[in-house]
Amino acid sequence: MTDAKCLAIAEQYLSSRAIGYLRPGQVGCREQTRIEVVFSVPDTADPAVAVVDPPDVRVWVNVIDGSAVLIDQM
Repeated sequence: MTDAKCLAIAEQYLSSRAIGYLRPGQVGCREQTRIEVVFSVPDTADPAVAVVDPPDVRVWVNVIDGSAVLIDQM
């Protein structure tokens, strides 16, 4: 699966769940069956906001079946 396809799947996943994100995303960790996709959250672009924690939203994209799941961050 190409990086562009992974990014598209992750964007579609986030949009379908009304989770905010900023483009462009980037590919993070690669594992044998899944690829991490990382997007900044919209509040990171707002100069009036001092700290955003976490500053990004992350999605695992399964390279076998094209499914996606949100990565919980604490």
